Amino acid sequence: MTVVKDRPLTVIAQTREELCQNIKEYLVETLSHLIKYNGLISIGVSGGSMPKLLCDVLKSIDNLEWKRVRLFMVDERIVPVTDAESNYGQYLANLPSECHQYIVPVEIADSASKTALQYESTLRATLCPEQIGRLPRFDILFLGMGTDGHTCSLFPGHRLLQKNDLLTWVVAVTDSPKPPSQRISLTLPVLNAAKNVAFIVTGEDKASVVKSVLDSDAQHVPASFVRPFSKKLRFFLDKDAASKL
Repeated sequence: MTVVKDRPLTVIAQTREELCQNIKEYLVETLSHLIKYNGLISIGVSGGSMPKLLCDVLKSIDNLEWKRVRLFMVDERIVPVTDAESNYGQYLANLPSECHQYIVPVEIADSASKTALQYESTLRATLCPEQIGRLPRFDILFLGMGTDGHTCSLFPGHRLLQKNDLLTWVVAVTDSPKPPSQRISLTLPVLNAAKNVAFIVTGEDKASVVKSVLDSDAQHVPASFVRPFSKKLRFFLDKDAASKL
């Protein structure tokens, strides 16, 4: 394991096994603090290549108190849960059936707008006791990053990056430049209100944008806008994603 200084705390793994171990240690340590307090532990999770990796980490944790944990999608594609593009579906596929009740479902409606409203209603009903002010405070967010620097379903240059009001938690994306075009996503204010945020990034094709984000040279890259008020931000990288650091 390599830790990069003079940047947001960045941990580099040489192998997939080491990457999983790094994330596991972080998750166990963070949960050990959160478990001391009453209420649910809210963990936001991403799609792409993350479900398989993160589910492997979750399954490796001994005595995880699943009854206290809820997994939430930080974004979702407007596709059936059986579709390979469904983030929720991927977590169902990669976690044991006895854990499915702890994954908060995204009910897909006939439009992104209706889906966003329904999911926000679900979040408010589930997270209301944990919210401070007008925004929810997720305990942990695990975010990914695309080759263009998008995170969740917030893409470079998209108008939704300017959605900074504190009343909207979930937005509809109807023109995603990456298919499928119809999606929903948490907003940047919600991401930045989280207590702990960790990016998990793998692959050499993301090395350039990772360097830009970590060096604060990516002024128009959505991932660079994620700077939680708690200051608790980490990057977990494999050696390929870190190859230009």
